[in-house]
Amino acid sequence: MKALKIILVLAIIAALGGYYVYNKPVSGLEDTKPAFTMSSDELFTAFETDETAANKKFLGKVIEVSGTVQSVNHEQDGNTSVTLQTAGGMFGVICRLDSLNSSPQGITNGQKVSMKGECSGMLMDVVLVRCINIKK
Repeated sequence: MKALKIILVLAIIAALGGYYVYNKPVSGLEDTKPAFTMSSDELFTAFETDETAANKKFLGKVIEVSGTVQSVNHEQDGNTSVTLQTAGGMFGVICRLDSLNSSPQGITNGQKVSMKGECSGMLMDVVLVRCINIKK
């Protein structure tokens, strides 16, 4: 009976710990130093040339990318993404804004911006998530 009580207490502690970790807020990237700083053309070209090597180099890393805004899209889930132009023209670098720490206000098509985000790879466009707009 005593062993059952100990197991029950440990299970409750584990459940509370799991609940805390699951609901812990994610820190923003404001104070995170980027692993790489480059233009949207350079990043897209790296993935277009050799996606496997680019994944090894950039995937999961914080990247500061600068370029010209091609479009600002408000997605169905309430988040916003900013697409930066590349030389190829058809595809670009999609920066999905961090809904907690960044606002698309003041970002317009044709504007030059710098964004910082975590690289999640390439679909047709290169995608950065948890992005923030860096005001210089």
